[in-house]
Amino acid sequence: MEKVFIIHTKDGIKRLTENDAIKNAMYQESCGIVPHYAFYNYEKTEPVTRPGWLVWSTCCDGCGVVYRREDGKPVLITGMQSEFCYM
Repeated sequence: MEKVFIIHTKDGIKRLTENDAIKNAMYQESCGIVPHYAFYNYEKTEPVTRPGWLVWSTCCDGCGVVYRREDGKPVLITGMQSEFCYM
């Protein structure tokens, strides 16, 4: 079953599926947007993932970032803004 995220925006509540998030990131990639956001380990002070594309970021709902694994498959990770770094 596909994950569904409820995102609170200034225009109201939006329903976003994992597939929608990945499609948005792949669109960003096709437009030439360079990935810059990575999940970060503050204890080791290093990124845990490769850089990815920011798909959403809200105060209440945290953020979603899509990055490509080593095999090229896009993967969505979610968390709070403080768990990511800008590279």
